[in-house]
Amino acid sequence: MKKKLYILLAHIDDFECSCFGYLFKHYKKYEQINIVIATTWPSKVPIWEENLKLLPPSIKDKINYTNLNFEQRTLNTNFDQVKDKFYSLTDFNSRFDILSHDANDTHTDHIVLNQIAMGIYKYCNKFVTYHSPSSIKFDPNYWIGLTDEVYNIKKTSLDRYNIQNEQSYTKSGYYLQSEEHYNMGRAYLLENFSHDDYKYYEAYKILKWLSNGN
Repeated sequence: MKKKLYILLAHIDDFECSCFGYLFKHYKKYEQINIVIATTWPSKVPIWEENLKLLPPSIKDKINYTNLNFEQRTLNTNFDQVKDKFYSLTDFNSRFDILSHDANDTHTDHIVLNQIAMGIYKYCNKFVTYHSPSSIKFDPNYWIGLTDEVYNIKKTSLDRYNIQNEQSYTKSGYYLQSEEHYNMGRAYLLENFSHDDYKYYEAYKILKWLSNGN
């Protein structure tokens, strides 16, 4: 049975950082892929729009994008408003899965989005969280290998953003300054497996997974 996917993100560039593996692997299962981004950043919007064009039509044509237009680092003080806006976009009469930030994160915006997503945990079939560069003590149990083609789309998309020059304490030091940090999922993989089949990986945490045949 076809269903919907809700990808809940705090910031515009979180999608490119963390979600490509899941998207490319599972998109065929969904009739609609709803990307909901809580905050806006005007200078990044044109980049985001160009990055979407890098996706194949088989994925891009399924995407329904909504920006809730809150300012960054204000989600905690606007918790109820963010929650109400996201829930109003959710089709509770359909079967759906959720992909969201993890609870173990140093960015308050990410933490808020995880808490909001958890509020409808019982309604979804699958609830999966993704690794973020600001994650801390992330404990993945699901890894998705990226082909060279998918990794190059991911890297090209991220390179268009000027992430290193943004003012954020969670983005100091080595934040996305090397290929190793683009490929943190593989580091987590090697903690758990004696072999790997791909050069690039993304890491996820499955909180629940009801398959119903897919």
